[in-house]
Amino acid sequence: MKYSTEDLRQGMTLRQQALETPSTFGTIHGASDTTAGDKPPKSRMAGQMGARIMDLMTNPVEVQRTQNWMSQFGMSNEGMQFNQAKMMMAGNQPAQPQEEQK
Repeated sequence: MKYSTEDLRQGMTLRQQALETPSTFGTIHGASDTTAGDKPPKSRMAGQMGARIMDLMTNPVEVQRTQNWMSQFGMSNEGMQFNQAKMMMAGNQPAQPQEEQK
């Protein structure tokens, strides 16, 4: 039996995915193959956060957009609660402001 190069590549890709991915792993619309064409899947040494960090280091527009979002989040109810909890965990602020004794 003679297999084409494309069939052999796909077989090797599927074998590798079977070794890395448990059989109970979820898929999106039944599709689990996310590679394009015959290129091997990329693996990032820095993990998923590496791309975001590189974007923030090289793109001033993204830095400004992120700072605007953080500023707006800090003014929301959830942002204020988050910041208060963060400060309490650091030990910089008491849980409830105390009234001055008269």
